[in-house]
Amino acid sequence: EGGRVELRVATQGDRALLEVSDTGMGISEADQRRLFERFYRTNEANERAIQGTGLGLSIAKAIVEGHGGTIRVSSVLGQGTTFHVDLPLDGSAQADDPEPVEAVMV
Repeated sequence: EGGRVELRVATQGDRALLEVSDTGMGISEADQRRLFERFYRTNEANERAIQGTGLGLSIAKAIVEGHGGTIRVSSVLGQGTTFHVDLPLDGSAQADDPEPVEAVMV
């Protein structure tokens, strides 16, 4: 309550840079290392009964990386958290293109 969320967007050369910051409870260094794992929820989130499944950040990471970008987090307990997203502006993905799937009718 009484916190703040800020969104910053900028370009740097051929990259788009996005940052989402909050003045919330922050995330411990140990939790930051696992934050993008599927179904991972911090002890703090569980203790405070904060809703969620632990899928959102792993999905966000997959989408960002699928577009050739990176996502990372920086946080200080009791001071807040910032998520940093770096994406190519030309839309080129660095990830390998998926192999085509053959449809079979039965």
